[in-house]
Amino acid sequence: MAAWEPVADDVVDFRALGARLVARWRLGGAIVAVSTAAFAAAAFIMTPVYRATTILAPASHQSSGRGLLNSALGDFGGVAALAGFNIGTLDPETEEAIAVLKSRELTEGFVKDWNLMPKLFASRWNARTDSWKPSWSHKPPTLAKAFDYFDRHIRIVSADKKTGLVSLQIDWRDRNEAASWANELVRRVNQEMRARAVTQADASMAYLEKEAQSAQTVTARDAVSRLMETQIKQRMVANVSPEYAFRVVDRAMAPDWDDPLKPQKVVLIITGFLVGAIVAVAVAIFSGSGSARA
Repeated sequence: MAAWEPVADDVVDFRALGARLVARWRLGGAIVAVSTAAFAAAAFIMTPVYRATTILAPASHQSSGRGLLNSALGDFGGVAALAGFNIGTLDPETEEAIAVLKSRELTEGFVKDWNLMPKLFASRWNARTDSWKPSWSHKPPTLAKAFDYFDRHIRIVSADKKTGLVSLQIDWRDRNEAASWANELVRRVNQEMRARAVTQADASMAYLEKEAQSAQTVTARDAVSRLMETQIKQRMVANVSPEYAFRVVDRAMAPDWDDPLKPQKVVLIITGFLVGAIVAVAVAIFSGSGSARA
C-alpha cells in the first residue's frame, strides 16, 4: 500500500499565488487603494475625542485621630510591612472621596446644573425648537441615562496605591469643555466632602456638649473637652480648606486641537492598507482556484 500523500489542493503554492498577484496587480492595487482611502476618509471625518486629565493628591488632615494614625503608620511603613501589616496609601477618607467623585448624586447634579443633557444626547436634541426630537421608540433621556453614559464613556477615575495619587480623566469631543468638566468635578467633590465634615463635626459637638453637662468627674470633663477641641479643629480645617479632600497637583488643561485621543489617523490609514492587502490576496487566491476548477 502506498504511503499517504497530501492532496495537492491542500498545499499552498506560493509561486502560483505570486504569479496570480502579479497578473492581477491592477485589481489588487485598486483594492488596496480603495481600502486605504476609505479608512483615511473615516479618520478625517470622525469627530475627534480629546482627553483632559487632572492629577490629585489626597489632602491629609492631621487634626483628626485617624490622620495621626495614618501619619504614624506611614513613618514606620517598612517595619509594619515586615510585621505582616498591609498598609495602603489610600486611607478610608480618600476612598470615600473617590466614591463620591464617581457617585450618581454628584454626577446628576453636575449634569443638571451645567445643562449637559443636550450635549450628551446631541443626536436626539433639536436645537431649533430647544426640545427633544419626537420618536416613537425612544422617550426623552433621563438623568439616570446621563449618569450611565457619563460614567461609562466620559469619566475615568483611577488611583495609584503606590503613590497615593488619583487621576481624573474626561474624554469629550470639545477639548475646552473636557478640561472645564474635570476641574469642576474636583471642585464639587471637595465642596461635598467639606460640607460632610462640617455636618459631622457639628453633630459631634452637639453630642459632646450634652455629655459635658452631665459629666460628674474632672477626668470625664477633661476627656470631653479634648474631644470637643478635636471637633473644633476639624470644623475649622473644613471651613478654611477649599481643597479639603483632594489637592490639585496638576490642573486639567485643554489638549492641543491636533492631539486627539481618537481617532488615531495614522493607525487607521495603516489598518486600511493592511485590510486592502489581505482582501487583494484573498481575491487572487479564490479567483485563481475558481479558474483552476473551470
